[in-house]
Amino acid sequence: MYERYSKKYEKKITIIHPGEFYVSRNDELIGTLLGSCVAVCLHDASSGLAGMNHFMLPGRISERDIFQDSSAKYGITAINELISHMERAGAPIRNLSAKVFGGGHVLSLEANSVTIPHDNVRLARVLLEHADIPIVASDVGENYTRKILMDVKSGRIYLKKSTRQDVIDFVDGREQTYAQRLGRPAGKAVAGR
Repeated sequence: MYERYSKKYEKKITIIHPGEFYVSRNDELIGTLLGSCVAVCLHDASSGLAGMNHFMLPGRISERDIFQDSSAKYGITAINELISHMERAGAPIRNLSAKVFGGGHVLSLEANSVTIPHDNVRLARVLLEHADIPIVASDVGENYTRKILMDVKSGRIYLKKSTRQDVIDFVDGREQTYAQRLGRPAGKAVAGR
């Protein structure tokens, strides 16, 4: 995670990477760059709280993933941690709305991992439905990388999709590095799939 100032938006942007999440009530933007990964964005209009996560793998439902692993490396943990942090910061679940992005088919994955983008999106939808958090917008699948910025105060999303090979290669490099830290192969990026 790192911060920078955007002259275009005239505010701070906190950039999150795979396996991270961030919750804020400041007048700032939260951003990330997605390939096959998924980001869930939560917003509570009444408290002005917003949060975003970025996860690479859906994960398994187990005691370790849900209760002990707070690194947000798996969607099951990332979504539960994001909801929990939003609640602790003062946003009741009943006030939350969600937006879901990513799950692009931009990687040439090994045969046993072909469904990862689809599984990431499916997991996000199932967990949000289970928590009774409505999904008010989404942009998932297809062969795009996605750069997203979320305005904390308004909940508005700025989305830029790309199939440019240099962007795909950059996202692929980040996802490869993260997958290696997890001990899993991520695949190789391909454009125009």
